[in-house]
Amino acid sequence: MGLLNAVKDQFLDVIEYVDKSNKLIVSKYQRESGNNELKQGSKVIVREDQSAVFLKGGKLAVILPPGTYSLTTDNFPVLSSLKAFPYLFVSPVIADVYFVSTRQFIDNKWATKNPIMKRDKDFNMVRIRSFGKFAFRITDVPTFMREIFGTKGIVMTYDIVQYLSSMVTEAFSIAVGESEMSVLDLATEYRKFSDEIQQRLNAQTASIGVQFSDILIESISLPDEVEKLIDEQSGIGMAKQDMATFMQYQTARAMRDAPKQEGGLAGLGAGVALGNTMAQGIQTTANPIGASKSMVEQLRELKELLDEGILTQEEFDAQKKMVLEKRS
Repeated sequence: MGLLNAVKDQFLDVIEYVDKSNKLIVSKYQRESGNNELKQGSKVIVREDQSAVFLKGGKLAVILPPGTYSLTTDNFPVLSSLKAFPYLFVSPVIADVYFVSTRQFIDNKWATKNPIMKRDKDFNMVRIRSFGKFAFRITDVPTFMREIFGTKGIVMTYDIVQYLSSMVTEAFSIAVGESEMSVLDLATEYRKFSDEIQQRLNAQTASIGVQFSDILIESISLPDEVEKLIDEQSGIGMAKQDMATFMQYQTARAMRDAPKQEGGLAGLGAGVALGNTMAQGIQTTANPIGASKSMVEQLRELKELLDEGILTQEEFDAQKKMVLEKRS
């Protein structure tokens, strides 16, 4: 079988690669026998969005663009294995062939692994996280093979994508740190900010033969405690604008949470009443006109709650004191 395989290896080859997954960046051509020697007259088929790269002795020898080629000593210094009988059919000149995809690779993910510190005019100092997607293509095959494949030794598609993903994250972090926009403004300028990051990246990746064709920011998020504070401020703003809607919202929340609280539904009336009193206080602050009438109404409502046994005397006295202090 060894001799038969050796004889079969002497026939001319058709060297090509079809990536059925459409996901591989660099693919090495491998003959079934494992013998990578190239013979005179072999056909090389390079499809669209591909380049064929020949390496001899670990160095770039020839790069072929899309087309069909016949290997000869004129375009590649190979020796026919038919002249290699003294070497048991193994030619002294063996070259590796790689097919590099030059199409656009989309839907690659990037994300900040750790929070990024940013000075912010609204929150002073804040930690943010972000994630999104990016697209890229190889625009300079020789440079890419020398810098990524050769110098850095990155050959697997996953490793190449991870390397580029880390570059996107780094560029995002630097851009955020240098930007004077507040975090809330960044959320409305995703496209503009993405374009800035893309330009920054392409200026950097020109030296490795890669071009980012699109950068997408899908989310910029704040810590949970900051987002909770923003929600509370939004609720106060809603109360000032539309008291009826705010009270409906508060009542619905109270009904939802009542079974979880001590006293269950028995404390629901008191909670809603107190919420109503507090909401009216907010409205009175936002609309000083008629403040005296609002105070009287608040005291009457508190007295009714006291008479009905919903409020205790201590709770009534505390709420009454708060209303009178606001008045003064």
